[in-house]
Amino acid sequence: MTKNLRFTDRSAQIQARWDALSDEDRAFIAEMRERADADNRAYRMHLAAVREAGHLTQAEIAQRLGKPQGNVSRTERAPDMLYSTLRAYLEAAGAQDVAITATVAGRRVEITLAQAASAP
Repeated sequence: MTKNLRFTDRSAQIQARWDALSDEDRAFIAEMRERADADNRAYRMHLAAVREAGHLTQAEIAQRLGKPQGNVSRTERAPDMLYSTLRAYLEAAGAQDVAITATVAGRRVEITLAQAASAP
């Protein structure tokens, strides 16, 4: 049985809340949006850049993975993914010694994706 859904236009309420914010709060929100957009663009560019560095198309990566080309496109746009998916994509693009690096408490830490993917 389908429930009757009623949609309410809340754009006026949202606008009123936005208008009530201080200029400082609006500037902060705008900066956070810009940073998030830049991070998202950089993430997508990096996966595509790896593929392009190997002079490969999405179709060629898809063939190597045994997946449809659309899956490769979605992987390049994905906001997050499993280590195993990332590792498989990078290896299909020709990457070797795949690892993630991070600085923790001033020390550089490296995690190989093969180890991380097989951990319980």
